[in-house]
Amino acid sequence: MPSFLEELKRRNVFRVGIAYIITAWLVLQVADVVLGNISAPDWVFKTLLLFLSLGAPVVLVFAWAYEMTPEGLKREKDVDRTTSVTHVTGRKLDRTIIVILVLAVGYFAVDKFYLSGEASKDAGTAAMATTNRQGAAPGVADTPGLETITSIAVLPFVNMSSDKEQDYFSDGISEELLNLLAKIPAFRVAGRTSSFAFKGKNDDLRTIGESLGVSTILEGSVRKGANRVRITAQLVKVDDGFHLWSETYDRELTDVLAVQDEIAGAVVKELKVTLLGEQQLPTHVVDSLTGNAEAYNAYLQGLYFLNQFGPNNYKIAAGHFEQAVKLAPDSALAWAMLSQADTRYASQASDVTGALARAREAASKALELDDKVPEAHLAQALLLMTFDWDWPAAEASLRRALELRPGDVQAQGMLARLEGQFGHSESALAMLQAALVQDPLDSQLQFSIISQLYILGRYKEAEEKALGIKAREPEKPFINVYLGWLALRQGRYQEAMEYFQQEPVPFARLYSLAVIHDKLGQREAAEQAQQALLEQYGDAAAYQQALVFAEWGEPDTAIKWLQRAYDGRDPGMPEMNTDDALNSLHGLPAYQEILQKMNLAD
Repeated sequence: MPSFLEELKRRNVFRVGIAYIITAWLVLQVADVVLGNISAPDWVFKTLLLFLSLGAPVVLVFAWAYEMTPEGLKREKDVDRTTSVTHVTGRKLDRTIIVILVLAVGYFAVDKFYLSGEASKDAGTAAMATTNRQGAAPGVADTPGLETITSIAVLPFVNMSSDKEQDYFSDGISEELLNLLAKIPAFRVAGRTSSFAFKGKNDDLRTIGESLGVSTILEGSVRKGANRVRITAQLVKVDDGFHLWSETYDRELTDVLAVQDEIAGAVVKELKVTLLGEQQLPTHVVDSLTGNAEAYNAYLQGLYFLNQFGPNNYKIAAGHFEQAVKLAPDSALAWAMLSQADTRYASQASDVTGALARAREAASKALELDDKVPEAHLAQALLLMTFDWDWPAAEASLRRALELRPGDVQAQGMLARLEGQFGHSESALAMLQAALVQDPLDSQLQFSIISQLYILGRYKEAEEKALGIKAREPEKPFINVYLGWLALRQGRYQEAMEYFQQEPVPFARLYSLAVIHDKLGQREAAEQAQQALLEQYGDAAAYQQALVFAEWGEPDTAIKWLQRAYDGRDPGMPEMNTDDALNSLHGLPAYQEILQKMNLAD
């Protein structure tokens, strides 16, 4: 009588087991790739693994109890041993095992030498876009990573209208398209600042693509008439300049938003981006801007001036947005942008009461009308950070904005600023560098990186970056004051003086001159600069006055100015926790009391 082991061999149980194990491994490898690419929930893979694991003993028992015969499947005990064909079945199983092994080895080779190479590239990109937050501020969580499948830049569409003042319209079309594509997690969309840096230039698309770190570019033109608009769009591969898609749309002005949705859909289709799970192709929020050409026109004009920076432009922008909400009172988007414009104006103007009150009302109205508009949450966060100093609420608003529009550079930069305000400069720096991957030419992000390097005492590194900005944009506001303070902290006082004298922004120039003249022993000149700051700005520059007196070694006067800055909701106050000009005040109870009221104390 054969042994149990010999019987297992005769009934091909070992062969069936080997075939099952190899097949199960291959199924799991393929499933891991497929389920990962469609973002299936983890439980799907775990359930498959469970079923395959439970299936193994079932298959082995089946192989023991049944035999395949020329007449079909029969119970083994019913088969005459003299007519058994298990040896034939065994040879078939051997061939099957060989085929499955070849497939498994082939898959292993592809995964090892091709897919893993591609994955390492993606991992490099992800590493640049992922932040490592150790010792983060209370209530400030990790920044969402930029999980990139396809990278794209939306260049400013060319204004082909006879009226060159229609630039605001073509710029607005481009910006709205950029925001629409940024809602798709499968895209890494280059930020507006970087894309618009190429406006009016004839740079080669490959050069632009390399500068922005993208593989595709969406460009086009806009011709606006009295009641109609012609939009031409084309999608281009950066590496070879090949046109993937192009289309021309002739529509009524009231159909502009629908055209932008169509263009976004065509881009997704041509780039074969997979929309994951239940995700739908994003479209414009349908509010009362939709179909209202006059209101939409006012909205685009507001965007144009909002992006020019400076209090005068912010005031003009607010006027256009106010016109938009009058024409489309149910537009959450228009109300949100009115709030942002007024908040920015209030942060730089001397008379802020009216603008600030309107900013609060507009942000509240926008959220009430539609809380799925990212701009509404950004408007709320801007208010909370600039004037209300409610950091957890601000973070919640920014997180919600990022949920609605993943990869939003403004939200990422503001989150990094929150992190930095609590003294976590290393993690803030990592977050800013991740955002810079998406918007590499954004000078505001670059300034923020310089600030964090300055706080960390990495003066040489910060100076190198600041000099790079000055070389590209010598008249850039604030760049000279940044360079001046970096020179001052390194003991190069005369060089700092020269930088400060070149600064075009009056309040930044005056408070910096008040400090450097004192360092050079020129007290009379220092006091003249301080008085000029007082006469021109009054309490609007209360925070800067505090910096001056702290640097002069007059802590009591500095504290008084800090209290005035707090009472006046000075937008510079959130920086007091990390501003080294105030270091001499840190041990004073009055300073700690203000820090507590600012919700910045540990």
